[in-house]
Amino acid sequence: MNDQVLRVALADDHPLVVAALRDCLQRSARVQISAECRNGTELLGTLARQPADIAITDFCMGLGDASLDGFNLLGRLARRHPTTRVVVISARSNAAIVRRAIKLGVRGFVSKEDPLEEVVRACAHAAFGRGCFCSPAVHAVLQRAALPGTPAREPTQRELEVIRLYAQGAQLTEIAAKLGRSVSTISSQKTVAMRKLGVQTNTGLIRYAYESGLI
Repeated sequence: MNDQVLRVALADDHPLVVAALRDCLQRSARVQISAECRNGTELLGTLARQPADIAITDFCMGLGDASLDGFNLLGRLARRHPTTRVVVISARSNAAIVRRAIKLGVRGFVSKEDPLEEVVRACAHAAFGRGCFCSPAVHAVLQRAALPGTPAREPTQRELEVIRLYAQGAQLTEIAAKLGRSVSTISSQKTVAMRKLGVQTNTGLIRYAYESGLI
């Protein structure tokens, strides 16, 4: 890093995580914690009043407005605060989520399975590097997804709609009736989406829908 002092805003719904991030980051004289937030609503409001160089945010937070979580939050951060570099931390790493987050301009993606020091590295990269920094655990997920025979495509909008409705509790017959498609088509779209996402179970599919902000 150079001598620039980085203003860093933290957002996580677990106070212990925020405290751990604060203590780790403040070991550097070049980092100033400018805000500590519990959800996406607080983060956006805080940045509007007090800009930050870097925003470190959990991908899924259980507190506050659920519509300001996941990709919805990342999209708003990109639109409203384009000069703020965003670093995402997440308890679960899904290749499709990471790839889409990168498309939304995220400059760092760190798994909570990695040491806290990876967040420091992500901040340094976000501030002074190019592209997106991925922690070791996240990098491993992306490598597994890129293995031969593993689809790298993202689900289509039609497939995402099927996932969303299924995760909300609708049966395949109900989804077919709502979308005007046959049950076999809906079943096929669900299966293809799961294959693209590398998800093997219905529980994993519902978890993806939640983490990605579909529901």
